[in-house]
Amino acid sequence: MIHTINHIKKTSLLFAGALALIAWTQPSLAQIAQTPSPCETTSPTYQPPIPDFNGVQYSDPCPFTQQNLGPVIMPVIIQPAQVIEMPPVSQPGSPIARFNEQQQVNRRLQKGKDIPLMDTTSAASLNIETPVRCAIPFPTKEIISNIPMNINDFKMIRLDKNDPLPRYEVNGYTFTNQPLDLALQNLLTEANIHVFSDDGLYPEISAEDVRGELSAVIEELVNAGDAYFRYDATKKKLYLSRWARFELSVPGGRVGLFAVLDALRGAGITNVQPDFGTNTLYFRANTETQATVERLMQYLKEDPRLLMMDVKVYRLTERPNTPNLDWQTIIQHFGVKRVNMSVGGIMGRMIVTGHQKQNYSLIDSLQKQVNVNLVSEGVAIMPNAWKVRFDIGQCARSQTPERDLSLLLQSNIQAPDRIETNISLDTINGEVTSFYSFYNIDDNLSIIGIPGSIFNKDWKGVEYLITMQPRILRLVKEGE
Repeated sequence: MIHTINHIKKTSLLFAGALALIAWTQPSLAQIAQTPSPCETTSPTYQPPIPDFNGVQYSDPCPFTQQNLGPVIMPVIIQPAQVIEMPPVSQPGSPIARFNEQQQVNRRLQKGKDIPLMDTTSAASLNIETPVRCAIPFPTKEIISNIPMNINDFKMIRLDKNDPLPRYEVNGYTFTNQPLDLALQNLLTEANIHVFSDDGLYPEISAEDVRGELSAVIEELVNAGDAYFRYDATKKKLYLSRWARFELSVPGGRVGLFAVLDALRGAGITNVQPDFGTNTLYFRANTETQATVERLMQYLKEDPRLLMMDVKVYRLTERPNTPNLDWQTIIQHFGVKRVNMSVGGIMGRMIVTGHQKQNYSLIDSLQKQVNVNLVSEGVAIMPNAWKVRFDIGQCARSQTPERDLSLLLQSNIQAPDRIETNISLDTINGEVTSFYSFYNIDDNLSIIGIPGSIFNKDWKGVEYLITMQPRILRLVKEGE
């Protein structure tokens, strides 16, 4: 038994020596795998053998310290690297972020889920006239001024493509009470031309012994039916319509363009598209509308006078702990001798005041009692004696109720310094009030007493003031 134990001790010593030799010959490996030995304790003191229950003493498996054995080499287990695919990190506003957002929107659309939509009302309410008209951009502030304009430069052309008709001679064509399209089809059947109608029924007309070239005869018949035609030579088809597209070139720069534009709108022609780059108006017209435009051009040639109104809309609101707005007090403070006329209307009142100095006006008197806020301003230009429509609300902010305000104006220049004017104030719900007055060219017109309830019945303590300053513009030939 003793022999066996000594053999074990020798074997343990040999094994320990071999480990020490390996550590001495390969220090690099020991440095990589240096870990504390499980036999290390806080005290390096040798402890006696542990007795067995059978009385046999076994040697301590850790009788030597790490200082005696040298660094202990522990096995190193190297595992294969695990590759984790990380999604690309996107910065806010980067192309990756925008792509990811678009992908999410596409997935939600495919699943039929609702997504928040962008508000498109600002695009629908866009008006390119606003920066031109609403800043009162015209350089002259004179009461009477001349604007260079060559009246003969008015030019209206039709935009619809129209091929020339074939050369035929019409001899003695007669018919009674036939619709226009049927009368033309009977005339053109021999020429193998088919007639098509774009917009429904046409009036019945009659003709007796019509003669002449085919194109002239068709023109005469179509005019009698208050219609237009266009011919497609390739398809040999003639198209009838009550409407046609026109281009109107207007001389006189922005002043001439606004004068014609406002006059056409006053005549009920609202589908006019202005091109401020070329001073051109595009519109779709029937024969009645075309006659109105031609009459306006002829009128401007005969009477080249325009009336321009600088229009401003103020919102008046009460101040806290102050009495209600009293116009009698305002007028007395402003100066009774400064008010030349007072005209009652369906709602409110229009007062005509004399020439106001910049440092002393009706607005200055109002500001001492109420809050005065300018909400819209713009320029209306009208040919003499023509009715014009001016949407003053288009110069207000898009989300304010004042966007619905419009003025209908018709003025007659009775003398170089005397004017007669009809004024109507409208909203989308109809006419609010109207006034008729005479005034001098250097006077100012003010519509007062228009309550805020015209927009909102719950608005209390809100009132509107609309001021108008007239000026006369004379259209003269360039060089005069």
